[in-house]
Amino acid sequence: MRQPGTAIPLILSALLLSAADARADGGTVRVSEPHGRWQITAFTSPTPLRAGPIDVSVLVQDAKTTRPDPTVRVMVTAASRGTPPVVVTEPATAEAATNKLLVAAVFDLPHGGWWDFRVEVSAAGEAHAVTFEAEAAEPLPEWLALAAWVAWPAAAVLVFAAHQVLVRRKVGGR
Repeated sequence: MRQPGTAIPLILSALLLSAADARADGGTVRVSEPHGRWQITAFTSPTPLRAGPIDVSVLVQDAKTTRPDPTVRVMVTAASRGTPPVVVTEPATAEAATNKLLVAAVFDLPHGGWWDFRVEVSAAGEAHAVTFEAEAAEPLPEWLALAAWVAWPAAAVLVFAAHQVLVRRKVGGR
């Protein structure tokens, strides 16, 4: 027999873990190509890409074994197509990555529009690069970016209120 109130945790779990909000450690795959002894895959996050803080994560694998290669150095460059052009370059490091199989470069895109990305990988005298392009939307309005922080206490109050209603029904129904 199902207990009253068991649906609420299930519904909340479904909302919190919905596919629209799920994010992989690397983000959206932008390019994955073999070059020399490596398979180089680049990801961007957030999805959709927006001006402001972004993450470009890179997975460099040995092309033969598919094992990640921790010995490589990775530099990421983003160049805007606008006038005047803006160029941002950052090293990708394991420290900046959430997933420790990747390296990540975290930087700010100053504005929306089309950006050309170049990921340079080098180790032991060998160097290769992959490129991709991506359109970054304008940043979210600041109030919208903070909406989740403002809304979560209201969600907690609603869950508490729903619990109280269910408890009263159970007590009144005996």
